[in-house]
Formats: sequence, C-alpha cells, structure tokens
Amino acid sequence: MQKTSISILFCCFILCCTNVFAQDLKTKVTNNKELDSLRKKEEGGTDSVVFSSKYIRYTTHRLTKDSIQTLPIDTGLTGIQNFSVLAQPRRPTVGTGVMGLAARSLLFEPAKTIGFDAGFHALDIYILNHEDVKFYQARTPFTSLYYVNGSDKEQVLKLTHSQNIKRNWNFGANFNRIGANGFYTHQRGDDLNAAIFTWYQSPNKRYNLWLDGVFNTLKAQENGSIVKENIFTENSTALVDKQAESVRLNSAKQLWRKNSFMLKQSYFVGRIDSTGKSTTQNILPTNKITYTLTYTNSSYSFKKDEIDAYKVLPKGLADTVFTNDSTNVKHIQNEFIYSFFLRAKGNSLIKNELKIDVGIRHDFYNYAQSSIRRDKTNFSENTNTFQNISLLGNLGYRFSNRVDFNLDVQQIFQGENTGDFLYEAKSNLLLSKTAGRIVLGAYLQNKSPEEIYNRYDGNHYSWDKDFDRTKTANLSFNYINERFNIDASASYYLVSNYLYFIKSGTNSIEPTQETGDINMLKLSLGKRFTYKTYHLDAYVVYQKTDSKNTLRTPDVYTFNSIYKEQTFFKRLKTQIGFDIRYNTPFLASSYSPAASQFYNGDNITFGSKPVVDVWIKAGLRRANLFLKYDYVNQGLFSNGFYTVNRYPMPDRLLKFGVSWNFYD
Repeated sequence: MQKTSISILFCCFILCCTNVFAQDLKTKVTNNKELDSLRKKEEGGTDSVVFSSKYIRYTTHRLTKDSIQTLPIDTGLTGIQNFSVLAQPRRPTVGTGVMGLAARSLLFEPAKTIGFDAGFHALDIYILNHEDVKFYQARTPFTSLYYVNGSDKEQVLKLTHSQNIKRNWNFGANFNRIGANGFYTHQRGDDLNAAIFTWYQSPNKRYNLWLDGVFNTLKAQENGSIVKENIFTENSTALVDKQAESVRLNSAKQLWRKNSFMLKQSYFVGRIDSTGKSTTQNILPTNKITYTLTYTNSSYSFKKDEIDAYKVLPKGLADTVFTNDSTNVKHIQNEFIYSFFLRAKGNSLIKNELKIDVGIRHDFYNYAQSSIRRDKTNFSENTNTFQNISLLGNLGYRFSNRVDFNLDVQQIFQGENTGDFLYEAKSNLLLSKTAGRIVLGAYLQNKSPEEIYNRYDGNHYSWDKDFDRTKTANLSFNYINERFNIDASASYYLVSNYLYFIKSGTNSIEPTQETGDINMLKLSLGKRFTYKTYHLDAYVVYQKTDSKNTLRTPDVYTFNSIYKEQTFFKRLKTQIGFDIRYNTPFLASSYSPAASQFYNGDNITFGSKPVVDVWIKAGLRRANLFLKYDYVNQGLFSNGFYTVNRYPMPDRLLKFGVSWNFYD
C-alpha cells in the first residue's frame, strides 16, 4: 500500500507541475539548429547525456563565490548503488545501526568552522543544508526521481523538480525521505528533507538573486542497544527473528528540526568577461558586490518515558522515568562582501588575474536550553542572547591557467567568540595534462569550545565547564592526474586542546580536554584501473596518530569496486560487480542517547572482517536501475559486525533502486 501511494502521488506531482507551470520556451528554441541536431541525435539512440548536459545545468552557492559557473546533471551509472550516506566509498562512518540513526565519520575529519556551535552533530549527516541546494537553468521542465527499496528495513526517496518561469528565472523544489525500521526493536530512523529554491539573473547578467528555504525534520528512535552484547557469537541462543531481541530502551527518541532561509544577491559593476561556449560559459566580473541574509531555527530534543531498567543513562535529576530535554538556537546572519578582480582585457585564457575580497559578517544568536517535567514546568532553563562580528578577506592571484594562489581569512573581532580565526592558504600547480597537477594547502584554526562542552543542563546530565579554545594546524599535499586516473594526498594535523567526551562512572559521561598536543598523519591513494571492459576502482587511507585512545580511528581503511561494463543492443548499458570495504581493528566509541554524543568508554576493540556487496546496474536513455545485495558474505568470515560499542550493524539485505530523469 505504501509503495502504491508513493507511485500515485509522484504521478500526480509530475502531471500537475507540467500542466500548471509549463513554460512556452520551446517556441523560442524551435528554430535553434543546435537544439534540433542534438534532439535528432538523442532520438536516434545516442547517449542522453548530450542533451541533458546542454540544456539542464545547475550551480550551487559554492560555484557562485567568484564567478557564475554551471555544471551538467549527472546521468551516468557510476556510483548510483552507493546511495547510503553512511557507506560512501570515501566517507565511511561508524554508527548505531541503520540510516537515520546517530553516526559520525570513521576517518579523522576535523570541522573547519569558527564561532558559536551548539555541539549536536550525531544526525548532521542527514541534514539538507543551503550548500546542498542546486539552482538550475532548464529550458524545459526537469524532474528527477531517485528511489531505493530494501523492504521495510530501509527506503529512500528523492524528488527534484525545476523549470524556468522565464528564460532567466528558474524555480524548483526538492523532497527527500528516509524511512528505516531497522533489524531490531525501536530502531526506526525517519528523516524528511525539503527545499524550495529560485534563481533570477537579469538579462544583462549583472544582477543575480538566489533564494532558498530548507526544512529538516529528523526522528531517530533510541533503543540503547540490544541487551545481548555478543549476539554474533552466541549462535546457540540467538533468536531467529531479531525483532524479538530485547532492547534497553523502548520509548526514547530524538527529534531534531532545522529550518532555514537564505537570500543571496550579487551585482557586477564594470566590465564583465566570460569564458567557454554560449551554453557552458562562466560569467567573470571585474567588480562584484554580494549581500547574503540567512535565518536559521534549529532545535534538538530528547524524550523518554519509561523506567531505565538496564541503566543506560544516569539517574534522572528531576524524574527517573520521564525526560524531555530540548535545545533551541535561532541564528540571523548578515554578510556583505566587495570583490575586485584585475585581469587583462579580451583574453580568452584567464591569466595574471588579481582577486581581492573584503567583507564583514554579523551573527546574532538566541540560545535556549531547558529540561521539562511531566507537568510542563521547567526543571532547568538556560537562555542567552549574543552576537559575533567577523572580518572576511580573500587574496588570490592567478599567474596563468597553470599556477594560482589563494589566501582566505576569517577573524571574529567582536562578540561572544572574539579571538576565533581561520586562516587558510591554497595553491594549484598544473604540471601538464600528462603529469597532472599538485594542490598545496595549509590552514590555522582557533575555535571556541562547542556549547555542549562548556555547559549542559538536562535531566540526566548537568555540567558547567570553562575549556580553552581548540587550535588546529594543517599542512596538505594533493596530487591529481586525470589522464591516468590517480589521486593521492598527504595531510598532517597538529591539534592542541582537543575536546571529547569520556565515560564517567558506571553509565555517565562528561566532557574533557586533552592537555597535550595530538599529531595525526593521513595518507590516501585512489586509482582507477581499466582493462577492456573490466574496471577496478581502488581507494585506501592510512592514518597514524600518537593518541589512538583519544581519536579512536583505524590505521587503514580501503574501498574497492570491481566490475565489468557491457553495452547490449547499442543502447542498454550495464555494469555488474562487487564492492569490498575493510578497515583495521580500532578502539570502539560508545554512544549516549540522552546527550546524543559519541564518547570514549570501555577499551573494546572489535575484530574487523571485509564486507562485500554485489550489484548489477543497467541504464537505458534517461533511466538507471540497480539491484544490490549488501553484506553478501555474512556468515562466511563473521556472523555480523560492530562499529560502535553494543550496537550491531545491519545484516545482509537485498535492495532495488531506480534513478529516472524526465525532461522534454
């Protein structure tokens, strides 16, 4: 019934959008010989990428920082089976079970942010942010459907619709849904993301307006892990149906909401240059004024209404049965930037270009944290209103199309987090098309503690600390060779005053700060091999740190995809293969549901065995399909595995997915 309802709603959505909002742009391009020739090729059976790359393009906030760049939509088969945000080939995670539940990165990835941060990030991986919104240029209505079904254990739905109101004005909407019931009781993740967006560009291309609103509702049930801690080794006592396994919590849940609106405007003053062809050109200003207004309302709540018989959490300070802890952050940001570009006039190849950005950012915060009793009265309440004013600067010089240098500066000089800064430098060096290019980078960060480390007031936890800022210094080297399909990187981190959570007592946690320095060396290598129709995409990461007990990350992680590519009947493109991911054993983290934080608890190291997924993919014109069997080798090397203490990962599961693009 659920599948039928989704199909009916989707069909209605497409029909309504096409009939109600259909534009009359086709009459303006009927005589366009380029469009006619491309359409003839497409109808003759050539790859539809030719059509879509010409007439369905998009940009993002990042691509509009210096100039207006657009990219074609991706209609290929590569990587469509990697739909889960928890199991991306180059961004693996550890977590408490299925999609929608708490997770964090398996590899060392410090956040490059400064200023105020509430400190709740366990569900961040599922949030739709402004940086994820795509603004389209579509001469014809464009709709994209992406759906994955793994029975009732895991389902993903993504819908995108975009079309032009006028030739230079586009609007659209996104709708994303994750529904995962999991393999055990009270393990449901239910995430809803939606976005509306519009992009207006004046006919002379000097004025641009981007407006978008993103809406997130994340619901994650917290079962506190199953009672049987070694379920994968006790074969004689394991139950046939894992839904019958006892769990520690049966009513606890997280409810996170993040709703935000962004209005970004830019105006080009003076001469405007451009590169590329008419359909793919980048608009390059010489003087640019940018103003951005953002309003964000975020809330994080944890609720429980039961006796904690297994002592997952500390005894309630206000109530041993009922808990309703919530944190709310309202954030208004105003940002003004003036950009100056100095380059030679009339050059098709941009070189000797000087770029200077000068700006100011104002952040206003309203922070409130409370714990509510069953009778709706407050047990504890903490409110605060404050602001930050930051200086923004960027200096860049492009010597030629081979060499450039950029220096980026962010400094908070007034407000609650005065003294925070992020200085970053980057340089690109193109050796040659054969030899590849080198990217050198470095950054220095001084960041205030996240609010949850300094102060937290709830039913189960309460502390008031005063930690120092965390300082991070980084040096990086990247080598990229597109001709030989090689990318390699080396990064060194020196972290001072590192903040994390540790176990305190039997079932409690508390924040702590590392007094010494932490060193981390991270090396990675990626290579794509091709022999006739056979492919191997390999990626490996090596990490070495002098603080393994603190960072708790593996020394080695690798992901390898092996597949054969074949085309049938000149149109049906197929790939069949398998993926293998593996990491060396490491000290596992634990998880606290009430604080929604991962912490360093018992020194438990889980054995590590390869995880193998097999799949087959097929693409015909605008539709791509795949069939995937996750963890097909379960029972061969091991009966299951853990990534977080006490929380078993999913069993093997058959999944079906489709990606379908609709455009005239």
